[in-house]
Amino acid sequence: MTTVEDRLYYFSGSADRPPGQGAHEQVADAARYAELAGVRHWRRMLSNFWPAQFVLGERTYGTVEHAFQAAKIAVVDPGPAERFALESGDELAYGDGATARRHRKLVLLDDEQLRRWDQLKDAVMRDAMRAKFNQHQPLRTVLLATRTARLWHGTGRGQPPTRIHDLETIRDELLPGHP
Repeated sequence: MTTVEDRLYYFSGSADRPPGQGAHEQVADAARYAELAGVRHWRRMLSNFWPAQFVLGERTYGTVEHAFQAAKIAVVDPGPAERFALESGDELAYGDGATARRHRKLVLLDDEQLRRWDQLKDAVMRDAMRAKFNQHQPLRTVLLATRTARLWHGTGRGQPPTRIHDLETIRDELLPGHP
């Protein structure tokens, strides 16, 4: 359940400002986010580019972006997709999230593969984000400290922000007493 008034905005290069003072943000009561205010770069931690090794399936990824790009490429060819997993030993796996994103066209999807990927991509993203926050207590603490705010992600200059409902849902799942 989210609070209509509160809106937090994040991306991989977010400025380190108190909640409610970031671009596009608004909070009714900044004191509700005092825990966040004490965490350096809390906004960046919410990003898919934040380095946090996690296991998804039988592979370990350095960022959510690595897992996402690996799954997309595996639609065409599982071989090159392995390069994104740390088990591969490939330098791509050890690069940052931006490096993983730059390699998103390691293989190109044809129309049929694109349709298949479109059906899979939301679940892949949810699973990768869920693994990241479930497997890292400090990141889980940051996500929970966003309380009931709507979470918005910046997608680039000139692009409107996107509300990340899946991250809000994952936050709700992490609350004590949630089934």
